[in-house]
Amino acid sequence: MGMADCAALIRPTSYRLGRFGGGMADFISFEEVSADLASPIIDGNGARDYYRLGYYRCASEAASALQKLKGENRSAMPILFLYRQYVESALKDALHLSNAFDLEQVDKKFGHDLAGLWKEAKRVLGNFVDKDFLESIDAPIAEFDKVDRRADAFRYAVDRDGQRHFPKQGSVILHELMKQMEEVETVLELAISEIRVAERQLDADIAEAVAKDRF
Repeated sequence: MGMADCAALIRPTSYRLGRFGGGMADFISFEEVSADLASPIIDGNGARDYYRLGYYRCASEAASALQKLKGENRSAMPILFLYRQYVESALKDALHLSNAFDLEQVDKKFGHDLAGLWKEAKRVLGNFVDKDFLESIDAPIAEFDKVDRRADAFRYAVDRDGQRHFPKQGSVILHELMKQMEEVETVLELAISEIRVAERQLDADIAEAVAKDRF
């Protein structure tokens, strides 16, 4: 293959997402597609559960496949990244739903700081669930913060200075990771659920008070 042939294969402007232009990269569509051929793209303010739980479930399914040596993937890094992303998203969602912070505030204040997020989340979520229940997942959250403080160790092979993230080669104990993350997901999702229960009760109480005030 000559240079002209190679050049013919590299046409950045010809690629597109969905139906926005000409080209070959047509794996995202914004037109109706049969459910057996596609998965939905859902975004917007109401889609945070869809994103958050998607990270967790993809990580769990990939971890299970890796544990059983199914498929060709042998890398734990994408799994660790997705689990960490789940934890960060769940903590930010919980703080947002509790009205402690809006999403922009929580992003600016904490960024990817899991330790800071968890400290604040425990303080706030203690109003909705038992504090001992929250403390039961201290260890796995601290582990993620310890090994990936800047949320880049599971995404990139080297840090910003071109150095390795870890002092030596390590291993992921998959069954322990999966078990602990199941506990993390149970605790955080219950806390988020309890926030919503409290919010609905508050709305009902306000509506009742307003209705009585009319008479």
